[in-house]
Formats: sequence, C-alpha cells, structure tokens
Amino acid sequence: MSILAGAIGAPAARPSVNPVARVASVVRHAFDWLYNRAALLRSRQSLADLDDRMLRDIGVDRLTARKEANRGVWL
Repeated sequence: MSILAGAIGAPAARPSVNPVARVASVVRHAFDWLYNRAALLRSRQSLADLDDRMLRDIGVDRLTARKEANRGVWL
C-alpha cells in the first residue's frame, strides 16, 4: 500500500488510542491549564501592585491596570 492510499479514496484508519494514555493526557492538560491560570493570576496581582511611576514606565495607566487585575482568570 502506498503512502498516498490514505489521501486518495477511503480515509485512512485512525490508530487506536490507549484509554489510560488518553486519561493521562486529559489530566496533564487540566493541570497545565490550572498552572497557567495561577500564573496569570500572579501576573495580574503583580500588575496591581505596581506604583504609578512603574505603570508609566510600561505605558499603562492606573485604571487600565486595575481593570486588568480585576479580570477573571478564565479570560
């Protein structure tokens, strides 16, 4: 069977996925998502803690910093 056989005619069969590997992948992605949300929360808290001079240095005003710091972690 040639390499192009799957591209021409019937679609190629999908390889079976080990259910344990699939669950492990889902759990890993969930922990990655939680870790990234926690990092985002820490980053937003750090932004809220900056004083006006530091905010000016990065080109952000106090109102914008406050709005960003108050956004939910799911955004």
